[in-house]
Amino acid sequence: MSYFAELVLIPTPFFPLLWGKRIDTILQDLFCYHSNLFSFEHIHFAEVNGEKAGMILGYGWEIKERENLRTGSLLFKKMGISISGKLLLLAKFNKAIGKLYNGEYYISNIATYPRYRGMGAGKRLMLEAENEAEKIGARRTVLDVESDNISTIAFYQKLGYEIKNEFSVTLQKGKTLHFNRMIKEI
Repeated sequence: MSYFAELVLIPTPFFPLLWGKRIDTILQDLFCYHSNLFSFEHIHFAEVNGEKAGMILGYGWEIKERENLRTGSLLFKKMGISISGKLLLLAKFNKAIGKLYNGEYYISNIATYPRYRGMGAGKRLMLEAENEAEKIGARRTVLDVESDNISTIAFYQKLGYEIKNEFSVTLQKGKTLHFNRMIKEI
């Protein structure tokens, strides 16, 4: 399970700013619980030569609506009092990142370990998420990617994703993250 937290943190190095230094432990715990946005229920792993190479975390609009509050309460429970100083920031981040409309499937996190990049694991994971989106009746898949992550944006574009808009989120200590919302119609 520790590989789940490791993989989630590869594309989201800002998570410790949001959730604190214990985020890896918190993510591992959330992975084990049913019905939250970081649950094993929403994860697909890719293997190369029998080893975990990467993972994708995704869910549809109905799941987001149903599990968003539970995810927040589990985070509150895991973080304890330390969450109180971050509530406004977490609410702002949640409102901007992962915003879904009816008929959308969100790819929340995708990562491969560096030693497995270029071996097709990422593409297989994206296709798995798109298949899952089709199964639930989604009309499009969406994701948010940091604007300065040029190679990842190019990867998504090769798979048919288009940049639809840009937005920013200011974290604590004045750090601002810039994102592109990318969409692929299915």
